[in-house]
Amino acid sequence: MKRTIICSAAFALVFGFAVASNTLAADKGPADITLKTEAAKKPSVFPHAKHQATIECDICHKDANYPADKKWDMKKGHALCQTCHKAKNQGPTKCDGCHKK
Repeated sequence: MKRTIICSAAFALVFGFAVASNTLAADKGPADITLKTEAAKKPSVFPHAKHQATIECDICHKDANYPADKKWDMKKGHALCQTCHKAKNQGPTKCDGCHKK
């Protein structure tokens, strides 16, 4: 009887951790994020889910240009996004590629 209780408790604990970690891993933020500064004339819609499908989160989120306070400015945005797009020869690098009319 004691063994059954211990096994049941262990199973519940393992199952609970599995569900919790799966839930946390599934929450990767919104599919699209609108980046807009107070001075911006045209905001940029960032396809977050599309980027998540092809690169690791830390590529952007650990970059020196990523604003920890999530307060973007033109210099940080261009340094992070354009640098990567140019290095990979992939993704928009001109104004209207990110800043739609």
